[in-house]
Amino acid sequence: MSSASATAAVSAMLLLLLTTHASAAPGKLPSSFKTCKQNDPDFNGCLKQAMQSAAPLLKKGIPSLGVPSIDPMPFAAIKIQQENKQKPVAVDLEFDNLLVYEMSRGFVDSVEMVPGSYRMKAHLRVDDPMYMIGTYKVDGNVLVLPIKGNGACNLTIVGFEADMEMWGEPLERDGEVYWDIKNFTVKMEVGKVHIQLDNLFNGDKVLGDNMNKFLNENMDLLVQDLKAPIELALAATHMDVAKRLFSKVPYNSVFPPS
Repeated sequence: MSSASATAAVSAMLLLLLTTHASAAPGKLPSSFKTCKQNDPDFNGCLKQAMQSAAPLLKKGIPSLGVPSIDPMPFAAIKIQQENKQKPVAVDLEFDNLLVYEMSRGFVDSVEMVPGSYRMKAHLRVDDPMYMIGTYKVDGNVLVLPIKGNGACNLTIVGFEADMEMWGEPLERDGEVYWDIKNFTVKMEVGKVHIQLDNLFNGDKVLGDNMNKFLNENMDLLVQDLKAPIELALAATHMDVAKRLFSKVPYNSVFPPS
């Protein structure tokens, strides 16, 4: 299962719209970022190249633009609360203070956008392992076994693919038109996931090791519950970035008419 976050390619898509200043005045794209003209006969191919070429620039961030590193990247909290206590996996589980590592290794497989529109789709993948490191709290039952604890956690995710879509509407401000993002969705498919929860059962190493082993042997049950919350967390994280960034650069500066 590949996380969060969320992929360098995702952030590259959003950071295509960065400005050199955070003022209310219209910003300009840095020269290192590729733009795509609306009359380009291969507009979507251009967008794919632009997003992919931006990824290496973002690994260490761009201090001159106030852009933090996307590797690691802070990630929205993930929460699961089970109302059906009869399920095989019936746990209240929360991951917090998460940092996602290796997002800069993402690839943009395809981009779909009609020139002049305010909707974009992208298919993204991360082939290398990604790591979500933070803290957790858990209380409930896995099959017939009780589980309880809190502490440090590590989710290792291999094989992540996601269809991401963002859309909005034009917003005119001070004589310029901006892309006002209204929604952001993520639908993902995941491969292998390995989980490590420290300090289970008040630090009892034998019980904790056995529970971690059991969880990883039955990870498909946990992934079923984790998938939707991770999709929501991914969407929330990138929605926030998108709304802040897309409000800075006029639409026609990002996608020149000709």
